[in-house]
Amino acid sequence: MEEENGRETKLKAEITRWLVFFGVAIMLSVMTWLGWSLTNRKNPIASFTTLVSDSSVAIGIQGSAPESPDIRSEQGTAIEQALLENVYETLVSRSETNKLQPSIAKSWRISDDGLTYTFTLNTNMTFANGHKLDSSDVVWSLQNVINNNYVGADQLGNLKEITNPDGNTVVIALNQPNPRLLRALSGRAGIVYDEEESKANYSKKAVGSGPFTVASTSKSQIVLQRNDSYWGTKAAASQVILYYYSSEDSLVSAMEAKKISMALPLSASAADELNQQSGINSDNGISFDKVMLAFNNGAESPFSDEQIRKMTRYAIDAQFIAKDAPDAYSPLGGPISPLEDGYEDLSELFPYNLEQGQQMRSYFGASYIADIDLLVPKKYEQIGNTVKSAIEQLNIGVNLEVLDSAAQITERMNAGTYNIALTTMSGENDASVFTDGQSMFHFENGDAQQAYAYAMAATNDSDYQDRMRTYARTVSENAASDWLYTRKNFIAVSDQLQGYPKNLTDRLLPLSRIKLH
Repeated sequence: MEEENGRETKLKAEITRWLVFFGVAIMLSVMTWLGWSLTNRKNPIASFTTLVSDSSVAIGIQGSAPESPDIRSEQGTAIEQALLENVYETLVSRSETNKLQPSIAKSWRISDDGLTYTFTLNTNMTFANGHKLDSSDVVWSLQNVINNNYVGADQLGNLKEITNPDGNTVVIALNQPNPRLLRALSGRAGIVYDEEESKANYSKKAVGSGPFTVASTSKSQIVLQRNDSYWGTKAAASQVILYYYSSEDSLVSAMEAKKISMALPLSASAADELNQQSGINSDNGISFDKVMLAFNNGAESPFSDEQIRKMTRYAIDAQFIAKDAPDAYSPLGGPISPLEDGYEDLSELFPYNLEQGQQMRSYFGASYIADIDLLVPKKYEQIGNTVKSAIEQLNIGVNLEVLDSAAQITERMNAGTYNIALTTMSGENDASVFTDGQSMFHFENGDAQQAYAYAMAATNDSDYQDRMRTYARTVSENAASDWLYTRKNFIAVSDQLQGYPKNLTDRLLPLSRIKLH
């Protein structure tokens, strides 16, 4: 018996020695790996994706803070830029290139007739207050958006019924196809609120399911705190503070003083200036902005004549203007930008051909076309001079009027007191304005209206995209205006900042991946 106990004691001791040996070997291996990683300037922590930082990131935004944090009723894009996807999540979301992707719904399917959308939700979702998020919250939220006419409700057209056959499924039935429904559900209309917080005062308390919560708001800043109970991937930074600056100069000064780690939006010159500073880099992405020469197609304007519009487009070298402009991303040629549904590069429809433009001009008498008024904002005065010279090559007099701001240009366009105006269209899906003869463009064309109606009757995304391309081409071929280029948006960032977004930052600023290293 004693002999057996002795053997057992020796065996345990032997096992213990081997365990200690292996433990030491593993520790030495890890230390060696850490040393190698640091020597090669790699961050060994980066490989552990479940870890998050405790850093606070400060972002400067040129503009005004939202008047109210109530995203249901607050107008403008500032509230979306700050809270959408960060504090409030939507049924469907968008990628940085504006492509639809899963969010609260992990998948969806659409019936062949385009009238039934079935969404399958993620499981184990919660709001920041700990309440469970399921299909009942989705149905209740959509019904409230419609019943209370919250911002975005107008995009939920043709809804017939919203049901939830089980906790993870939502079914939306339509009376007629709405090919933009998924887009609408990726915006404010698709936000999912907590049904248990039906009496919450959203101007005082944000109740969302996103990776951040709202710690505080004021007229100059919004403080977001990481939601450590978030059901998805946790935010990398523990806190993000959004500071609002009234001018570009004050924004640039804050970036230079290292008070903020990111500044937006910036002009090309300001971004270049900051890029010269140590520890700061400039970067850029794509926006929805379309810089264009708007033609007044109204009866009192010479541009009511299609041939005059076309010869003007031939005389203007839009490719050269796009190449020379510091804020140009790419030539455009039509009313839909690269990040919008139905985009097609239409810049070759009216290639620069002064000879053809002059030949078309010869069909009109010398005094048939009176001097035209060309309005440009001061920031685009150089382009205005280029356009003025081009049109004068058609033996047409041009009165160039330089206004201080884009807002003044818009005011004149709304009043109809212009012939050509250099302006920017910035909205997604704003190409539809060319179906309305009462708009500031006063463009009315039966073929374009029919093409647009056909696109809106599409029952699937592929058909919708194809039909929108046809619509855009029809509008451009009729020279409703002259679209010069798509704008870049410029930002400046600390060289220690990672995970920052670049595209569409004027309206959507997803912050969960952003961090300092």
